[in-house]
Amino acid sequence: MIEKRLLDKIKINFIEIIILSGIILVLSLWSYSRNKIWNNEVDLWKDCVKKSPLKARVHDNLGVAYERIGDYEKALSSVKKAIEINPKYANAYYNYGLILHKLGETDQGIVMINKSLELDPALGIAYYSLGGLYFEKGRYEESGVALKNFIKMYPYFPEVHHRLALVYASQKKFDKAVEEFEWELRINPYHTLAHLNLGQIYWYEFQDKKRALYHLKAALSLDPFLPNRKEIQRLVRVLEGLQQ
Repeated sequence: MIEKRLLDKIKINFIEIIILSGIILVLSLWSYSRNKIWNNEVDLWKDCVKKSPLKARVHDNLGVAYERIGDYEKALSSVKKAIEINPKYANAYYNYGLILHKLGETDQGIVMINKSLELDPALGIAYYSLGGLYFEKGRYEESGVALKNFIKMYPYFPEVHHRLALVYASQKKFDKAVEEFEWELRINPYHTLAHLNLGQIYWYEFQDKKRALYHLKAALSLDPFLPNRKEIQRLVRVLEGLQQ
């Protein structure tokens, strides 16, 4: 009875980790497309705008620079100017969508990012970002489609497999979630949350103690600050006891 209560408690923690990973997915949408920030980036692109006021790209880059310092209204204004100059500039629509998301207008942001893909279907980062925005809105099917489109372009980018796995887990498609987590670990065997999620899926969904223990122990060894570390250690001890 005590073991059952413990296992039930840790299963709740597993769900919390899936949710936490999903939140990280959304919050880190921008990390793939943004390079190191120059201290004077806004001034740099303002100067470029003065010198080349009719170039859409410099207005778009100024908008991105404003976004990086949290000035979303100026960011939006600059990106809109880029679109006025060149209505077919896909990058501007993409950045416009991301800024709208930052302003809390995620649905409209999704529309703009889809527009960027209509203009340039090869803009892979747009699929990656759409996957996160759709996930945030609970539109898991569309999130999965977007992430799979990104994978077609960049099959060895590990984080996208993790994110697609979270989409499948949220849909309770645990067999597919396992495939994506395992894919990710073939690319990056040191991804702690992939090991952690796999360990708990293998146990709670498939009762596979051997694989569960392997991945849970891997997660514990990789990260001394693992979320719910004590509970995971207790789960490992319980599963080891069940094997005896």
